[in-house]
Amino acid sequence: MAETKVSNVARTADYTIQGFLYQFNKTLLEILRAAGDSVVTVEGIVEDIEIVAGDVTTAIQCKYHESNDAFTLSSIYKPLLQMMEHFHVRSGGKVNYLLYAHFPGLAPDGIKVTEAELKTALGSQNKDYQKYIEAVKGISLDKFLQKFSAEVGLSYDDLAKEVANELVAAGFDRGEIETLVYPNAIQTIASLSILHQEQQRKVTKNQLLADLRQIRVTAITHWTLALKSRHAILAARRKQLKSNLSKNVRSRYFLLHADAIDGFDDQAVLLVSDYLDKYHFKASHTRTPVFCINTDPDRFRSIHNRLMQKDIVANTGVEGDVFREERFIREPLVQKKDGGIRREFSIRLMRFGENNGVLNNKKGDDLFVLGDGGHDGLDVKDVNVEELGTASIAEIKYLIGLSDVYE
Repeated sequence: MAETKVSNVARTADYTIQGFLYQFNKTLLEILRAAGDSVVTVEGIVEDIEIVAGDVTTAIQCKYHESNDAFTLSSIYKPLLQMMEHFHVRSGGKVNYLLYAHFPGLAPDGIKVTEAELKTALGSQNKDYQKYIEAVKGISLDKFLQKFSAEVGLSYDDLAKEVANELVAAGFDRGEIETLVYPNAIQTIASLSILHQEQQRKVTKNQLLADLRQIRVTAITHWTLALKSRHAILAARRKQLKSNLSKNVRSRYFLLHADAIDGFDDQAVLLVSDYLDKYHFKASHTRTPVFCINTDPDRFRSIHNRLMQKDIVANTGVEGDVFREERFIREPLVQKKDGGIRREFSIRLMRFGENNGVLNNKKGDDLFVLGDGGHDGLDVKDVNVEELGTASIAEIKYLIGLSDVYE
């Protein structure tokens, strides 16, 4: 029974992610099919998509119901009521509404909404819908239906294919769609959807295409790794990182977001150890790597102690109880020993949020951001930033060349 419950939870989570990705794909498709200067607002989780082309505004509610066995009217009560509320209270009769909904096995003309269906929705006893029902008292259902239409959505795979075709039509190389252009386009929409100010969520086709043409690295995020091309995306990103990682003389800073990485406590020390074994063991490896950990003080001290137990000496820049920047940034003394070398210290170690200024004063060549968390507060001008927003240590190791497998 426990296994069944876990499986059901996992499937629900998968369907939720797929629902968001479906909406992002539909948003992309609308942008790519719009006129170059039409303004599309990416509203995010509830409002979905708004397109302004000249004097015509179209508001789209996008729903994905892959887990449902069959379509029922009650499954679209909420978007219907939301659209009626917007029409009645805020539209001034100047907005067209489209419900774009996918249900498995539903015929292309399978969603028919009449005045009778709207009255049924308005009679719902669901407590979550009462605020909408109260707001639309006095609404002209006939006038609303003149502004409303419903469309059965494509399957997830077919919708993604349509997006890919539109990207090719826009001039992108089909060979780069799966592992570069498409995942970056999805991430662009996902990033817009969470911005708080409506003005920030507006984009045009011309702007989106210009931005995508400038991006030459594949986004590694929660969203792009949920795409069906995940394996290819990881392989492409590993290849992109290889060039700089193969250089012996390269100043690399690593920002690790502990809470965003699964199994961090068990794997962090091994990650550092594996990195040193691969990239910082020769005499020609002259730039000491910096590992900056975003975590609480107790956890940080534990990591520091465990590094020492593995004979990995870390320079924290602390002398007594005082952090001294000049001590932190100095290079270690190096001795030849048994045909090899021994460094006074192998890494620089600090806790994110303490003395961050040193990272801005003494910039590295590369900043690797490991785990979803960004790099707020760091000056990254003239720094090559590599954001690897995966929660998997195995995937991190694969991406930076410490392992040939990621599962």
